[in-house]
Amino acid sequence: MKTELRFDELKEEKVRLLEENKNIILATSLNNRVTARAVRYASEGLTIIFATLTNLKKVAQIKANPKVALCLNNASIEGTAEILSPQEEEGKRLEEIIKKKHPGYLEWWYARTPPEQVVYVKVTPTLVVSYVYKDNTPFMEYLDLQNKKAYQTTIWEKQDT
Repeated sequence: MKTELRFDELKEEKVRLLEENKNIILATSLNNRVTARAVRYASEGLTIIFATLTNLKKVAQIKANPKVALCLNNASIEGTAEILSPQEEEGKRLEEIIKKKHPGYLEWWYARTPPEQVVYVKVTPTLVVSYVYKDNTPFMEYLDLQNKKAYQTTIWEKQDT
């Protein structure tokens, strides 16, 4: 049975989850091959931001297919990734968000890497699905960001695809 939840409350809960952690698993795909890796991230609301290098597989995969998935604790996050240059206005803004959460991290990168190889990735989430227990019962919680809806189902029900 689908039970409606308060969208704003569930959204704030997921924002806190992102704020409390430093690393997240990122999955990308290209040509029927899916790969996953941990990335150090910062967040702005539910938007996830991280630095990476242009020569890495994840950048080629995102350029070819910007649909990504992330996993943090019991939450699966689906979204669309965008690659931004540190020289772009938006890239400069994202850099400040990363610096605030991880002081010294970008300076460490830039001391070891040619600056032209560094890019920022901004993931705009569309759906957050979490496995939760309430009153000793397992549920799936859905935070549908496109339709601004939140609801839960028991795990025995068919999940939305």
